[in-house]
Amino acid sequence: MSRDWTPEETRAASEAMKRAGQMSYEEVCAEVEAKEKIDRFASVQSKYHWPCPRCGKWSMNEKPSRNALSRRVNVYICDLCGSMEALEDLHGTPIGLRAWDIARHEEWPFS
Repeated sequence: MSRDWTPEETRAASEAMKRAGQMSYEEVCAEVEAKEKIDRFASVQSKYHWPCPRCGKWSMNEKPSRNALSRRVNVYICDLCGSMEALEDLHGTPIGLRAWDIARHEEWPFS
């Protein structure tokens, strides 16, 4: 049976995760929140013309399928960001979803 963790247990687990080279508990929660926001955006992306959800620039083709499909989530991103994701994968240095423009700014729709 599961139980709620105390704040001390959560902090200790988070610190152990960071020492092991993993994301902390707080970082995992932020990543999940970013993924949820991006997923909500993906459901309406084809209905309107939007800036790139990854970089925030108005560099997207008006027809989403003419842009790059992200390697991280099922959403279209601009071609430059698509190339950046490929290079990040090549070097083993992908950025987290919480660093995407859509996740960092409240003025994006569907917060």
